[in-house]
Amino acid sequence: MSIQFACDTAKAATPDMRRPKCPRCGSMLLIAEESVFNLNGRIHNVWSCDECAHEFATSIALWSH
Repeated sequence: MSIQFACDTAKAATPDMRRPKCPRCGSMLLIAEESVFNLNGRIHNVWSCDECAHEFATSIALWSH
């Protein structure tokens, strides 16, 4: 069996993969512990660093009103 990718991984991958880094130790985080979408067009993420156990939150806007 062979594995085929839906996109060219050489072009899709970036050094940081647009993931947040821990504000305490600088480790790149891959998956949010919790994500919440609200009807105002924002996604709130709660992150926990595997390296230093620091927790923090981010919020991004999907569209502007």
